[in-house]
Amino acid sequence: MTRLRSRLAAFAATAALVVAAAPAAPAQSTDPLAGFGRQTLTWAPCGTFQCATLTVPQDYLNPTGPVFHLPVIKAPAGDPAHRAGTLLVNPGGPAISGVEFLRNYLPYALSPTLTADFDVVAWDTRGVAGSDPALHCQDDAGLDAYYGLDPAATDAATLVRAGRTYAAACRANSAPGLTSRMGSIAGAFDTDVLRSALGEAKINYFGTSYGTFPAAWYAQLFPTHLRALVLDGMFSPAVTGQQAVTAQAAAAEKEVQYYESVKGNRALIDSLAAKLRTTPLPVPGSTRTVGPEGLAAALAVAVEDPANTWPIVDQALAQAAAGDGTGLLGFQDGWSGRHPDGTHVPRIYQGQGIWCTDHVWPTTQTGYAAMRSAAEAASPHVGALLAESGLPCTGWNPPTAFPLPLTAAGSPPILVVSTTGDPSTPYQWGVDAARTFEHGVLLTFQDHGHTAYERGNDCIDTDIDDYLVTGTPPASGTVC
Repeated sequence: MTRLRSRLAAFAATAALVVAAAPAAPAQSTDPLAGFGRQTLTWAPCGTFQCATLTVPQDYLNPTGPVFHLPVIKAPAGDPAHRAGTLLVNPGGPAISGVEFLRNYLPYALSPTLTADFDVVAWDTRGVAGSDPALHCQDDAGLDAYYGLDPAATDAATLVRAGRTYAAACRANSAPGLTSRMGSIAGAFDTDVLRSALGEAKINYFGTSYGTFPAAWYAQLFPTHLRALVLDGMFSPAVTGQQAVTAQAAAAEKEVQYYESVKGNRALIDSLAAKLRTTPLPVPGSTRTVGPEGLAAALAVAVEDPANTWPIVDQALAQAAAGDGTGLLGFQDGWSGRHPDGTHVPRIYQGQGIWCTDHVWPTTQTGYAAMRSAAEAASPHVGALLAESGLPCTGWNPPTAFPLPLTAAGSPPILVVSTTGDPSTPYQWGVDAARTFEHGVLLTFQDHGHTAYERGNDCIDTDIDDYLVTGTPPASGTVC
């Protein structure tokens, strides 16, 4: 913990340097960070958007060393006459490409009010997607072998060896030092370089899901550079990796049980779980089979977005009951990022890099076994699957963050939006964060599923839009 605290102190010390590297800094400045702060983005058309590249140091404590080139995308304000500024969007994941998110989902992700009033900007974070360099890990065969292990039935020693092999492959197949440079604290400094390059004294920031974690750290490190901040689906900065997994497992279990009660399919799910532990299901037309992880993945996905995924999960369960594992295998592959052709989505292992770098994790076989046991106790349905996310972290570099209740002293009001039935970012995390922030405001969404904005609730959407446009939040404790 002492080493982590000293590392954070060193990071925080560089904040003053980044602030000093504003566009008005003297041209003759010898500060090695000044050039990053003074850079100007060169925009070029990319479809209906504008695109540019941001350059940031890989290591802010060694800014003359290697750099990241980060893709940036902008949707200019639809109503320039009433432009209210720039709105940065971080969709989380971790490791979702901000560029592709904005390009493909802007009309569904933000209201017409926000796209009219703001230049909406997103970017690929360090080591992710179009970032140069980006994290690379195992080949497709290695990933198949890794995700082919049943996280519930496989002994802890075998799982930890596999996790460390995964981590070693990421180090071997990526740029030197990259696995230690993917953290959200460094990403917060990148965000401030982006703010400066955009020519904005203050920014508006909308963090969703895991995007709330780097956004909260930005508020902690650069509170006076914010005009407004929305955190929808708050990921707690005050928990270890094990505490996060256990809390997520408990929240997910509550939602799985809700799904079972509504659908009346508890007996079916229990019987499938028992069968899959001993007899994997065949997949017609394929040599592959599916075991307990396929069922766990289906349930984990079902509770994220009940309105859209429940019918698909219902169909997969019916297929499985008839002896066909096709639907469950689809969920298992979706969870691990596997395409039908056997290739894998980089976002999964790139997200793993952020996940391991941002949090304190067990690093021993005994520690991992205890984490898995706690997660399984919290959720017999999906606990082991969620604990699997900590396996590569047993062999990762030391984390660059540690559990800390953030206060963001000196910030404007921070609107924390939390959903009562959220399986991935438990409701209490939002309550705690809103209470801990110096100017936290809690907005509660009474519903099931992950996050709240643009899910069809006018109360939520209006309160968020009004806050971003006017800077005035709803009354803390508002319930929609």
